[in-house]
Amino acid sequence: MPLTTTRRLLSVSLLTLGALASCATNASTSASLSDSQWLEASPELQRKIDQKEAEVLVCPDQFTWIGLSDWFQSVGEPTYPNLLEMVQYGNTRQRSFSLCVIAAMQDRRLLEPVREVMPAEALASEGIRREYARALAKMGDFSELPVLIEALRDSSPEQFGRAARALETVTNSDIPVSASTSPEKREEIVEAWLEWWNNQQRDALLR
Repeated sequence: MPLTTTRRLLSVSLLTLGALASCATNASTSASLSDSQWLEASPELQRKIDQKEAEVLVCPDQFTWIGLSDWFQSVGEPTYPNLLEMVQYGNTRQRSFSLCVIAAMQDRRLLEPVREVMPAEALASEGIRREYARALAKMGDFSELPVLIEALRDSSPEQFGRAARALETVTNSDIPVSASTSPEKREEIVEAWLEWWNNQQRDALLR
């Protein structure tokens, strides 16, 4: 199904806000795993959260993955410490899962904690870097959008589609994107997105 939508371009003020957020370091709002003031889970709920976190390690298929993701999203804030723990200390599977859930939740309060706990070495993984960029974008930080734009070059329809949907959602751009396009056409789409990004950056600097 075509992913094309027609919407107005992202306002420069919103882009500027996201760019500034990516550069800012605010000690008074930055939260760590130990001092975050999230809604606390009851002992019984915490046992379930810990159990679900363990299940992520042995998740056998995509169907189970989606079910676990839906569960974390339905519980919400009490799962945040576990999600952040998986981002900071988890393996590739756990990090990817946690970033996917955080992106779906779109809670901007998680933006600073996620940036704080993400290990720099983990971003060497292309998959993790893409999920990280997607999560940041969903929370209003657009500094890593070029990572999603480059993901449009991926030969995998799934990876192409995930990047395209994220770009459309956070930018409201009217650049046509379709998973059924040819590799040559995809390259044209990438160039259009890169031109859009450069124009947004240039406009932001002129403000």
